[in-house]
Amino acid sequence: MVNGNLQHRLLSAKPPLQPIQKTVEGQQPKKPKTQPEPKITLISSDDNISITTLAEAQTISKRRDLKLVKILDIDNKTQRPVYRLMTGSEYHKEELNQRKNKANKVVSALKGEKLLMINSQISKHDLEVYVNKILKWITKRYEVRVSISGSEANTEKSEYIYKFLEDNLKNDSRFLQKRVKGNDLRFQIIPPKEKEDPPPTA
Repeated sequence: MVNGNLQHRLLSAKPPLQPIQKTVEGQQPKKPKTQPEPKITLISSDDNISITTLAEAQTISKRRDLKLVKILDIDNKTQRPVYRLMTGSEYHKEELNQRKNKANKVVSALKGEKLLMINSQISKHDLEVYVNKILKWITKRYEVRVSISGSEANTEKSEYIYKFLEDNLKNDSRFLQKRVKGNDLRFQIIPPKEKEDPPPTA
């Protein structure tokens, strides 16, 4: 009977409590705080503005069968990204407008400009050196302003230099605003147009 009581006590005994871990200062460690999901500004298809989370906005777009499109990475005033809910036709129209604006936009990402003065009596070897120099500037997103100085009696030489530069650089640059001022032939060489970005994803 004694053995039965002992066995009962062993089976019913509770496991010993684990000691509470404490920090060096003797305080209990704090639970890590969960980071709140960042908020966004959401513009509905009828132009109502609300503050919500991206996950909730995605749920709304699926429920209403609308496209959720980011129209602003960060609003300087609210410090929140801005999204808009669009219908299929509105989304398609916005995509066309973005492509049109990109096609009409003048190159604005140039680092600066370089000025290159070329004498029409330049040798072919030196001209080839200039081609490499111009190509390096173009690769680094510089605009190159070229002025070929010649004589009124020998404009063919200036035209030859222009054609030589154009033939060697036309695949990597664009030639603009060719004009003659006095005895000088002047023009600009700028980087090629940037490749068009793929359409935005909803």
